[in-house]
Amino acid sequence: MVFISNEILEKKSDSLFPDNEALFQSTAITVQDQQSKQRVIIVHGSAITPGIINRHWYKWLQAELVKLGFDAIAPALPDESEAKDSIWIPFLLNNLAVAENDILIGHSSGAMAILRVCEQMKVKGLILVSAGYYDHDANQLWNWNKIKTNVQWIEQFHSSDDPFTPVDSSRHIAKQVQSTYHEFNNRNHFLCTEFPDLIDVIKYRCGLL
Repeated sequence: MVFISNEILEKKSDSLFPDNEALFQSTAITVQDQQSKQRVIIVHGSAITPGIINRHWYKWLQAELVKLGFDAIAPALPDESEAKDSIWIPFLLNNLAVAENDILIGHSSGAMAILRVCEQMKVKGLILVSAGYYDHDANQLWNWNKIKTNVQWIEQFHSSDDPFTPVDSSRHIAKQVQSTYHEFNNRNHFLCTEFPDLIDVIKYRCGLL
């Protein structure tokens, strides 16, 4: 597990991996060069008002990944106000047909949902943003070892000033699943409209940097 402080991150200009950015630009590698596109599923968080998928950074990230040649989707999940595992997990597994080579990105309740998915099946990678480990339906135990063995790599983002998900909760997850953990002190609940750090880690993990 790697802890990256906000101070270190602030020193990096536009990328978490600046030394490799020129290489990416010069070689112009995209996922389209491969036989099949890498699928990325973006799972939004919960919201009191409808239409959360059209807020924050979800659609922006989808569009940026499509430009890079990814098969990126950002679906609206049912029951977005409650985000019940009993509804979201079957939707992800059955309606979206999550597969072993997929990369899953989850924000808040969406991060919890993709962790639950990985208790049941293997995926290529996870990116967790503002992840907690409580449960909306019941006080269920988490199978951290199963998650860790079912995922090739896990990247995690959290901010110490998050008003909704305690930072200790995210640190606990990072310790349990041995994620690469990026902690900030001024990003709140990551309710921004753009999130370039996610592009950086996806490029890095997919060998595009």
